[in-house]
Amino acid sequence: MNPTRTLRDHSDLDQLKRQARELLDAYRAGSADAVAEVNVHYHGADPATFALHHAQLVLARSYGFDSWPQMKAYVDGATVQRLVELVRAEDLDAARALLRTRPELANMQLSYGNEHRPLHFAVMNRSAAMVRLLMEHGADARCGIHPHRDATTALTLAIERGYDEIAAIIADEEKRRETPEKPAPKTIPGAAAREAVARDDADWLRAQHAAGTLTNPVDWHRGGLLTEAVRHNRPGILSLLLEFGFDPNERVHDVAVDGAVWSQAYPLWHAAALGRVEMAEMLLERGADPNLHVDSSGSCVHSAYSHRQSEVIELFRRHGALATADTIALFHETDLARQMLAADPTAARELLHFGAMGGADEVVRLALEHIDWARDDPRWFRELVEPLSFLHHIPRLNSAHRGFDRGTYVECFRQILRRGGPNHRGGFGRTALHEVAAMGDWVADEEASQFAEALLDAGAKMDVRDEILQSTPLGWACRWGRASVARLLLDRGADRLEADAEAWARPRAWAEKMGHGEIVKMLT
Repeated sequence: MNPTRTLRDHSDLDQLKRQARELLDAYRAGSADAVAEVNVHYHGADPATFALHHAQLVLARSYGFDSWPQMKAYVDGATVQRLVELVRAEDLDAARALLRTRPELANMQLSYGNEHRPLHFAVMNRSAAMVRLLMEHGADARCGIHPHRDATTALTLAIERGYDEIAAIIADEEKRRETPEKPAPKTIPGAAAREAVARDDADWLRAQHAAGTLTNPVDWHRGGLLTEAVRHNRPGILSLLLEFGFDPNERVHDVAVDGAVWSQAYPLWHAAALGRVEMAEMLLERGADPNLHVDSSGSCVHSAYSHRQSEVIELFRRHGALATADTIALFHETDLARQMLAADPTAARELLHFGAMGGADEVVRLALEHIDWARDDPRWFRELVEPLSFLHHIPRLNSAHRGFDRGTYVECFRQILRRGGPNHRGGFGRTALHEVAAMGDWVADEEASQFAEALLDAGAKMDVRDEILQSTPLGWACRWGRASVARLLLDRGADRLEADAEAWARPRAWAEKMGHGEIVKMLT
């Protein structure tokens, strides 16, 4: 039994009640799997007093919920997806009733891969009453949508569209939160335990453990107490916490997503990054998995490679952990990529993805030989935009593996473009040409023009509008101030007026709003 569970589609409460009863019976019978699951989600459990409501709590937490009632509400249909449906339908009464059941839904994103939140839809509907309701229930108007979070927060959307009444509601609610009626708590949950780890206070931790009050305050971004011990180089504290039965992989639940979304392996990842061989070995002996991934940061093996920790890499090898496709591709290990493909051709997709990220043109070429996607397969979009978004990581990659050449990113882009075509659409309806128009200052104008020319020469459409900024690639170039791309688009015949667009979404409106005078002149 894996301590981290995933709810099946159309789960029902009776089924979950049976699972809780089975977990209770297994725990009382001393099942190793049940004991492990209980210990992960309910620290200090006592078999003599462990009851059904405890088993229900453990089960709920294993599915990614804070409580049994919260999971019950989810199964009964109180989901963020349902709230979004009500927001888009402007059903204020039903939305209010749903938020009474689960107020935390107001600030959840639709899924791990979809960062739209209910507030985004309320703003795009220009529904002042719905915006107020969501803000009153804790919605954060400053959360954006990957990969352009700064441009897609609910507050930014309201301001840039000229929805002054919406922006005022958001500002009023944010001001109210700054002066709460009740004083804020003076201590952060888990802060005392973190401080004890930092100051190497084993006695305090033992006393709290003996009293049954020591818990692991895991956090999505910083891990928990084991990670804290590794960061502060406290091997004695790490050993103590492992003796207490703390999970060496330190699983963390993403509270911003409805359901069970986990990140894990923080302690070993940081031990690898910091070159703390003794602590890494301690974690491995207690069952830490070097091939698990910390969210958006790769596996522990990848951490050792990217931080050039050769002793840790050798330690991982002795424990049977080898570099995976992401590490092989990102660090241009062409020979290893060839060997991997010979043994397992299905590794091609990962090698393609991470090869594009790392500008590994030879790895990309090898991987494409094993990819059989049709030209209209939507998966091409993700691979095509990887070289665009990852260029700013070159300094970090170079610090770990010398010899990175920026020019290989354009070559990777062209190879993928030849196979997949230029007009696939990604999240919120944007195209690769939109992405080129919004490339940040880590990309020179000449480089941006190379990417844009490759797309246009391949037949990229210039009149496609995305679903949030409701703008063409030219509009995006005007918003982000990418003058070289704007000039190229105009030279290729892009409509500089776009009279059919919303007034706030036209190219000149964006250029004036964002203060890009050179582009305003270009459009005049």
